[in-house]
Amino acid sequence: MSISNVYFNFWRRISMPLLVVTLVVCYFTLPDNAAVHHDEKGNPDGFIDKQTFFYVACGVVIGFNFLLNLLKTQIQKVDFAKLNPSSIWAKNRESLNALLEGWFNAFIAVVNTFIIFSLVALKRINATDGQKLDVNYNWLLLAGLVLLMFLIFFLPFKILYTNPEKTEQ
Repeated sequence: MSISNVYFNFWRRISMPLLVVTLVVCYFTLPDNAAVHHDEKGNPDGFIDKQTFFYVACGVVIGFNFLLNLLKTQIQKVDFAKLNPSSIWAKNRESLNALLEGWFNAFIAVVNTFIIFSLVALKRINATDGQKLDVNYNWLLLAGLVLLMFLIFFLPFKILYTNPEKTEQ
């Protein structure tokens, strides 16, 4: 297992408890009606009930993590050598499984981290007087989008343009 796989596996495992702690902190610190949308002047014009937000956010987080981990498990069971017998990666199952596991761990860790930053931003917005949008958080959306796009295209490019590492016997 490579260093990056170990790192992303560690971060995936640590991001979930951090996400749960962030959700609980947001639940206790958000006002009863949290501002989730603002007009062009920064004044809140869309609100959500604190309990509704908490339960929907928990459901999304648990569902997303469960489904992606389930998908990771099922993809690792696929015999790619039968799907594409001429593929170098398919012939080297250990390297392919390590790559897939690392990619899924990285994807889950990045999405969980993005959700943590979004929750912290929401908490910060709702902690100000009048729940005004005093900081532009568009950079957070763009950074998350760029990171996800990089991650999505990384796996196909890695498989198409590189060969698996040689295993020592």
